[in-house]
Amino acid sequence: MIVAKNYTGGAPADHESAHRERCELLRARATQLADEDRALMALYLDGGNSYRQIARLTGQYPTSVARRIRRITRRLLDKTYPLCLQNRAAFTVFELAVIKDHFVRGYSCHEISRTRHASYYRIRSIILTAKDLVASAESKCNPAARRSSKR
Repeated sequence: MIVAKNYTGGAPADHESAHRERCELLRARATQLADEDRALMALYLDGGNSYRQIARLTGQYPTSVARRIRRITRRLLDKTYPLCLQNRAAFTVFELAVIKDHFVRGYSCHEISRTRHASYYRIRSIILTAKDLVASAESKCNPAARRSSKR
């Protein structure tokens, strides 16, 4: 019997378990989203609805729903906010809130500066500090990337 391999080269069971783990991670992190995004992800993950079904329910175009879900998924799977939480001693409560607003909720620097009553440049500086933390963590974990970045 020939077992078809998926694009990652593993057995189908490995792909299914990885997919399940990814869905569980998305469900756990979706609690941090704003209400509208959280409801959209609940329809997608928990309800098992297609983009077309969600579009009918929300009155949006299916392509808009698909794009929004992909963007939310990308934000939830981004490791910047969890890494900053692990290194919370390096950040103030305000800075962590800004990082969450940007990397989890998807707010722009301008939106954050308006709602948090801080200058745009301060917000931008906080976000760049978080990105630097991730870059330094990745270079520590992957020495080959560090060598190629020095060239």
